[in-house]
Amino acid sequence: MEDLNTEGVEHLTRAMGRPPSSVESVGPWTLLGWHRTDSTNTRALQALGSTDRHVLDHMAVFAGLQTDGRGQQQRPWSQQEGLDLAMTLILSRRLPSHAPFALNLAISLAVIEGIEDALPNVGGAALEIKWPNDIMWHGLKAGGILIENSWRGRDWSSAVIGVGLNVGGTPPYPNATRLLDGAAASDEVMAQLRASILDRADARLSEANHPASLLRQYHERLHGWGRAQRWQLDGAPVRGVLESIDIEGRLCVSVDGRQQCFSPGEVGWLGMEPERPSN
Repeated sequence: MEDLNTEGVEHLTRAMGRPPSSVESVGPWTLLGWHRTDSTNTRALQALGSTDRHVLDHMAVFAGLQTDGRGQQQRPWSQQEGLDLAMTLILSRRLPSHAPFALNLAISLAVIEGIEDALPNVGGAALEIKWPNDIMWHGLKAGGILIENSWRGRDWSSAVIGVGLNVGGTPPYPNATRLLDGAAASDEVMAQLRASILDRADARLSEANHPASLLRQYHERLHGWGRAQRWQLDGAPVRGVLESIDIEGRLCVSVDGRQQCFSPGEVGWLGMEPERPSN
């Protein structure tokens, strides 16, 4: 217990409104669990607003059930109790302010590598990242990452990183999938998955000062890289080939021989273009 951040535990307990059901150390992380909450990201942000942010660095929280989970652009994210993963990581030190998208690169890689470590049957080429940070399994969405940053002027104050994975619950919509059959998503498997993601996150974050290397590895796991796809910009379709993601996190697409780049949130993904049969 001596490695636990007890002061951080106290602040998160107040933000949650009740003591955690579990407390453990995972490397440099202090991981707290609750049976139920509205949103782990929301509670983490509340805790950050009531204390010195550095007290909460390398704290992580998870919940067996979120009643008001959310994803990108405030879209709701639902889970089945005990069968899906909802975890939030808090960082406030050594954030890569010279290249902020490096945090997204590091965490996205850490999540898919953590899945591969904990669930060996899920690894391989079928596990990919869809720009900017959706987790894909056999071409279907299996989860996502929501990073909420706080800045004080030019100082990157903190990052609250929500990780949601459809592990064993019923997929919430037709183009979603789950990583395991429900019966396989035991408490032990879920605990191993959380620990593996935190272990990988710490390793990948140590590389954030080398964003070019992270970006190269991100491309290697990028869903649809080099393939024709469709996006939507202000209600109009954009059709082109995904050429690259740049170090600022922009999606760069070849449209009729001309490159166009779009910031995260600027375009919505509509899907892959049908592959033309080879002659």
